[in-house]
Amino acid sequence: MQEIRESVALVSVRASGVRTGLQSLQRSQAAHGFGLRTDMQAAAELMNTYLEGAEAALNARDVAQAKAFLEKAEPQVRKLEKFLGR
Repeated sequence: MQEIRESVALVSVRASGVRTGLQSLQRSQAAHGFGLRTDMQAAAELMNTYLEGAEAALNARDVAQAKAFLEKAEPQVRKLEKFLGR
């Protein structure tokens, strides 16, 4: 349980950095009349949904479900980090 809790925490910290980067990019693009690419918006929504699911599963003490959600969140985080150049 502790191992998956730590993994969720680490991915959540990375996701927080991604959110900050996306918000900055969105403000910059909006100033020029553009919006964030729809595939990146979708990746961000999936990332958030999967991480929320992992947290909820941890709170329910369901390690298997938390791990499954974390495994789904990780590729979305990586995709967004790559998009942001991190």
